[in-house]
Amino acid sequence: MSARHLSHSIQAGHLELALHENGHRLEELLGFASRLNPRRGYLFVSRVLGKHIPVRPSIMDRIHSELAERLQLLGNNAYVVGMAETAVGLGAGVARHLGQNSEHTVFHHTTRFLVPDPWIRIREAHSHADTMHMAKLDEEEARLAMQSTQDLVLVDDEISTGLTLARLAQSLLEQPEMTSVKRLHIVSIVSWLSEQGQKDFLSQLPERIDVRFVQLMAGQFSFTPNPDYAPQLPEDVDTSFCDVLLTDYLDRDRLPHEQDGLFGKIIRTSSLEPALSVITRPTVIVGMGEYLDQPFRMALSLEQRGGDVLFQSSTRSPIALGDCIESRIEHAAPGATDKRHYLYNATKVHAPMAFDGVGCPELAEELEASFQALHSPSFFEEHA
Repeated sequence: MSARHLSHSIQAGHLELALHENGHRLEELLGFASRLNPRRGYLFVSRVLGKHIPVRPSIMDRIHSELAERLQLLGNNAYVVGMAETAVGLGAGVARHLGQNSEHTVFHHTTRFLVPDPWIRIREAHSHADTMHMAKLDEEEARLAMQSTQDLVLVDDEISTGLTLARLAQSLLEQPEMTSVKRLHIVSIVSWLSEQGQKDFLSQLPERIDVRFVQLMAGQFSFTPNPDYAPQLPEDVDTSFCDVLLTDYLDRDRLPHEQDGLFGKIIRTSSLEPALSVITRPTVIVGMGEYLDQPFRMALSLEQRGGDVLFQSSTRSPIALGDCIESRIEHAAPGATDKRHYLYNATKVHAPMAFDGVGCPELAEELEASFQALHSPSFFEEHA
């Protein structure tokens, strides 16, 4: 099948796309925006990820299932790693669907939260927050499952150069716990890796590893910057590791975010979160930062029980208004009230229910208040 060619202009410049795998799905999967980041001007905005655009949970779940079904595992379990922050929820969803056929699929994710004695640390060249790490798995069953798996699954929402994933793959495969791995699965919604890009990726890995690239759409692109677009990072952008989880770490119960894959977990098949109640008005469930999967499971459960539900989440990434970004609201970063996180394209016809996951309920309250300011005065009366 011939490639689909198209052009798209954004504030930051001009994109030329050549889509050679499932190009007909472009409008379903992607929008385009401009970063407030001098390192990289363009941004591919997923329409099915539940991050920058609100999405029906059932649509997200279908994407998770579709990616999982495309994987050809060597063994009967997998060690799945989601990339922070955008693909944490995507990785968890893929792991959950893989876990329906295995009792020992493990989900883990990279993080920009400080954790005691981190296991792995990597750098991400194009991000404004250019380091991340992984905590050690602290569940014995998860550690044993990871050490026996033949399949390492790395999940990102969109792959441009593959450099960050290659660095993570290198770091993981060097660990003594990973000696049983024979196949590496690189999973994304969209991959922009060229044939040469895939060869460069493979050149950084041991020859013994069989690498499979799995995506829903693939192609290449070129970007011509707009010389008049000169973005600067906001002064209050959050570029640091967050230390909020270190507070009283040894003297308290685990916080929701710490139970949701930060330290790794075995995926259980009974994975849907019980709904808080049957909702009586249109609702958007909002995850915050890396805390995505548990709120998503709640949203999916509510939708399956007949609720009018959307899901989306806030992010530390600053994006310019315009292109496919219609609105932006802000809230304080966890543990750093002088830094800001953002939520984009907030719906005006759904009441918000936000979850911070890190023991800072005031953040969720601030986000909900900003959300509610977008609604008409009669909205909450009409949906009481």
